[in-house]
Amino acid sequence: MNAEKIFEEAATQHVAGEYAKAKAAYQRLMKKYPNNSELLGNLAAIVKHEGKFKAAEDLLMRALRANPNNISAIATLSNIRISERDYAEAGRLSQIALAINPNHVESLVNWGIVQIHRNQMQSGTATFHRALHLDPKSIPAKLNLANAYRLQKVFVDEVVTTLEDLRSKQPDNADVLFYLAQAYQDKMRFVRSVDCLWKAWELEKKNDYIIAYANALVVLGEFEEALKIYEDVLKLDEMNAEIGTTFLFSLNYDDRKSAEEVFEEYKSFGTRFSRQFPRKFDHTNHPPVKGRRIRIGYSSADLYAHVVAYFIAPIFAEHDRSQFELFAYSNTHRPDAVTERMKNSFDHWVDVTNMTHDDVAQRIYDDKIDVLIDLAGHTSDSRLGAFAQRPAPVQCTYLGYGYTTGMNEIDYFIGDDNLTPAGSEPYFSEQIYRVPSPLYAYQPPVHVIPEVAELPAKKNGYVTFGSMSRIVRFNDRLLKVWKRILDRVPNSRLRLDQKPFEDFETIERFYSRLEKLGISREQVDLVSTRPHWHGYHQMDIALDCWPHNAGTTTFESLYLGVPVVSKRDRVSVGRLSQMVLEPLGLGDWIVDSEDEFVERAVLAASDIDALAEMRATLRDRIRNSPFMDFRTRTRNLENAFRDMILRFEEKNR
Repeated sequence: MNAEKIFEEAATQHVAGEYAKAKAAYQRLMKKYPNNSELLGNLAAIVKHEGKFKAAEDLLMRALRANPNNISAIATLSNIRISERDYAEAGRLSQIALAINPNHVESLVNWGIVQIHRNQMQSGTATFHRALHLDPKSIPAKLNLANAYRLQKVFVDEVVTTLEDLRSKQPDNADVLFYLAQAYQDKMRFVRSVDCLWKAWELEKKNDYIIAYANALVVLGEFEEALKIYEDVLKLDEMNAEIGTTFLFSLNYDDRKSAEEVFEEYKSFGTRFSRQFPRKFDHTNHPPVKGRRIRIGYSSADLYAHVVAYFIAPIFAEHDRSQFELFAYSNTHRPDAVTERMKNSFDHWVDVTNMTHDDVAQRIYDDKIDVLIDLAGHTSDSRLGAFAQRPAPVQCTYLGYGYTTGMNEIDYFIGDDNLTPAGSEPYFSEQIYRVPSPLYAYQPPVHVIPEVAELPAKKNGYVTFGSMSRIVRFNDRLLKVWKRILDRVPNSRLRLDQKPFEDFETIERFYSRLEKLGISREQVDLVSTRPHWHGYHQMDIALDCWPHNAGTTTFESLYLGVPVVSKRDRVSVGRLSQMVLEPLGLGDWIVDSEDEFVERAVLAASDIDALAEMRATLRDRIRNSPFMDFRTRTRNLENAFRDMILRFEEKNR
């Protein structure tokens, strides 16, 4: 058989997914035609499919040296850049390919992915439609179109149906399984998502698959296995910021580790993370603030209808604009009406969604920010990579995360005597700056919150304990303590209310876990209330979690008239409820041990009349509390910011 026939047969095998046969044929031909661009490009595509990206890139560069217009090689290289999350370079390469052939389907798909990453949803969707018009059988185009709809939260059921159909036709396509798993999560079908992700991982050992699998386990509350996966991935790729931050986030819920052990993990990762973004900026000649407005910069990905807005929007609105010039560095990918309202509180609104960390840092430095505030910590889409480069002379973290960043480049953690009591200092890489309690403002969305309902125990004849916290907070040790309460209070029930409990399979999986702990399913209701505010109407007493207390849900419980029993745990995530309850005069609902927690819950359940009276008064207690004195909360922060920059100036004279 001549070389041309061998190549045609290999190409056919390649398209059919017979990669081993095609690769062997390409390698035989390479001995005779080592500089054939098309041959090099095809072989690179298979090597890339095997996960050998460096080897594939070497082959592609050889292919492009032989023929700079090899559009398939350019497209494959662009796809590698996408897998590396280098979307700027992927976009550049896609445009080069499309200039050669505007109808090249693979390059259109790559360009659509870049557009979606840039939050250009409509443009990306149109690009995928164009690719499908050119090739109706293109699996990558179908997959990415479905994902684009998923991200826009439109045609949700149709997306699932489309992906299930693709899976039936290509049961061993790992990418199909991966996208289907994400679609299942949007439908709160996490058990099915876990199954798909594990199958994808068995087919192709991609980090994206096993990490997504671990993330889904976290949602199901099975974080022990998830943490082991994160640790294993970090051993191989210790500089992976995405995995590192997810690992740190999950550690906050691990009751097996001490505060010292958790902090050491944060500190270790913070040091490694900062090495990726070396300090670039010097502030020796930073202009003094005397005689001008102090420039304050807020960095967040949550400047939209997110719970963070309940706490930060009133601060933004109350800032004294005669004394402070406000900059928002918004990494918000889905801006909405809340975003638009927030913009009115700022002198400058900078959309950084399409900027690299380097770009963001340079912009902050060019804006001559005096004090830069991180509102995200180790959550998704944070800009800690910009903070690591020290673009502002003073940098601090507040609100959005509740614990240390582990980074030396963040100067201050803003706390108070309840969240960060004396003795907390050894567990923070930042200096703790305490403002007068309470630390936060709270402005709930009153237009959607129902009125306080009658105490359920009055009509039910039994007490219902409950939690609206995320399932990840429900560790086995905690659940065993809650069982002791149920055993002590006759006929009492436990109500766990979370979105994943919309799914029958998730409910059954969690009931199985409860039964292994000796908790009967007849004692527990696993539900998902929509809208969630009405779920509090079915609870008499809320049970807090540890080592990570509830935060927003503690505020919500109280606002709906449901008192919260809490246990102090490690700083600062284990002091969130103390930060809420103490300023409200509810410090007697906080205890220090598991035995005390049981006794306090039993005591509360023993006096139905007292519970009814408290239910009727809690909302007014919050309304009349310092949490809703937005001006004072803001002035306290402004005083802190002013003091921070003046300290910097004094130190650098």
